[in-house]
Amino acid sequence: MVTSQTSPGSDPLFLWLTGGPGCSGLGALLTELGPFRPNPDNRTLSENVFSWNKFANILFLESPRGVGFSFQNMTENNDTRWDDDRSANDAYLALKDFFSVYTEFQNRPFYIIGESYGGVYVPMLTSLMVQKIQSGEMKNVNLVGMAVGNGELNSIIGSNSLLSDMYYHGYIGTGEWATLAQCCNTTYQMLPFCPFDARYTVSPDGTAIPKDNTSACDNLIADKINNVWTDDMLYYSDVYNQNQDCYQQTSYLLGSIRSAKTRQKVAEHTRKFIKAQKDASVTNYVDAYRYNNDNI
Repeated sequence: MVTSQTSPGSDPLFLWLTGGPGCSGLGALLTELGPFRPNPDNRTLSENVFSWNKFANILFLESPRGVGFSFQNMTENNDTRWDDDRSANDAYLALKDFFSVYTEFQNRPFYIIGESYGGVYVPMLTSLMVQKIQSGEMKNVNLVGMAVGNGELNSIIGSNSLLSDMYYHGYIGTGEWATLAQCCNTTYQMLPFCPFDARYTVSPDGTAIPKDNTSACDNLIADKINNVWTDDMLYYSDVYNQNQDCYQQTSYLLGSIRSAKTRQKVAEHTRKFIKAQKDASVTNYVDAYRYNNDNI
């Protein structure tokens, strides 16, 4: 937790949940909205002048259990399954303990905020908190609102929008775009609104699967969706700032690193991490999507 730099005794309290599922909140603390950033020497820190704790107290919570520095006592709880309902309940219990110990934050304006898979974490936890507050199980908590940035809301809608997003950011060429137009029962001008999802389903681990393995269109669309993280994208572009000029890239974000050798090393590491993330971060990763009825 980091306290507010302005009025820690009266400023609101933010709960931050990083996505994944299975990404540590420490990543957000040290590279996104926290007060300091580690320097390349791995020994010193630099101030983040855009830190959210300029005006709020921020609690970074690891979710689900077992992520980052969170700990599960297997003697007290030997449950080895993970799903969104369990994660929401674990977060609720953690907050209940937090407010009982740090009473100075009771009745303070409280917001639940997250990114990416926080599109699942945040509304589910918020809904549970509202129930607990209304039932009287959670007392002296002034839940004001919630916020989600770039949230995972629906796996099909989310992946369906990737094709037009990739085209308008230059990752799909006009030739490929024209080919995709032939796979859509609409005009070329309306292609961004094409229901590509009619040609694929999404597996529990997020992989697009062609509905008809013999259809060239179904296979093309599924292939494009499954290969968003291409070598060129990781080598030469900054996924956090896709519109910047590549020849001016100087930051240390994924693909935007000056040394080509370093770019390649980072790209290979990132690709391996993404591929292995579902096994490394959350042991029973598939269960994290069981709540999702997108394909029904």
